[in-house]
Amino acid sequence: MTARVLHFFPTPVIIDELEGAEDLNRELEPAIVDQRQRDSGLKLSNRGGWQSKRDFPQWGGDAGKRIIEHAVRLATENTGHAPNRPPPNWSVDVWANINESGGFNMPHIHGGTYWSAVYYVRAGEGEGGQLVLHDPRMPALRMHAPGLRFKDAGPDVRTTIEPKSGLMVLFPAWLLHSVEPWQGDGHRISVAMNIRASMARR
Repeated sequence: MTARVLHFFPTPVIIDELEGAEDLNRELEPAIVDQRQRDSGLKLSNRGGWQSKRDFPQWGGDAGKRIIEHAVRLATENTGHAPNRPPPNWSVDVWANINESGGFNMPHIHGGTYWSAVYYVRAGEGEGGQLVLHDPRMPALRMHAPGLRFKDAGPDVRTTIEPKSGLMVLFPAWLLHSVEPWQGDGHRISVAMNIRASMARR
C-alpha cells in the first residue's frame, strides 16, 4: 500500500479579483483621498501612512457598499457551521488606508473577529508593499531542526501576496500579518475589514 500524505489544520486564504474593479476604484479613490483631508486618522499598526476611523460605510458610497457586500459573500461561502446552528449574521468594521513611499504596517492580528479582509483600490507603481502572512506555527516549527521543512506542505515561516488594484484577500483574523515598506511614487490605497460573526441561538 502506498503511503498517503494528509494535510490537516489548514489556514484558509481567499484571493479574488472583483469584476468591474476599474469603475469601483475610480469612485473609491477620490472619496478616500477626500476623507484623509477631513480626518486625521488613527495610529495603530500603520507606520508612515494614514488609516481612517472605522466609519467607511458612512462615506464610501455605492462602490464602498459593493466591496463590503462582496467580502461578506466570500466570508459566507467559506464558513461552515454546526448542523444544529444557523449560519452567522455578519457585522463588518471597515476603514481605508493610504500609504505613501516608505509606509508599512507592523505585524498584528485582529482580535474579536472571524475574518479579516483587504481590498486594493490603487496598488501604485513601485516596489515592496506586499501583504505578509506569518506562519501561526512559529516559533515551534523551527525549534528542533531549523534547516528542515515538510515536503509539499506549502509555505512556512511566512508567505507574501502581491497587491494588485481590484484584488481582495480574506484570511482568518487570528493570523499574524503585516505589510512590507512600499517604495514608489504617489500613494497606495486599500480598504480593510473585520468581518464579525454573531451566532443566533435557536
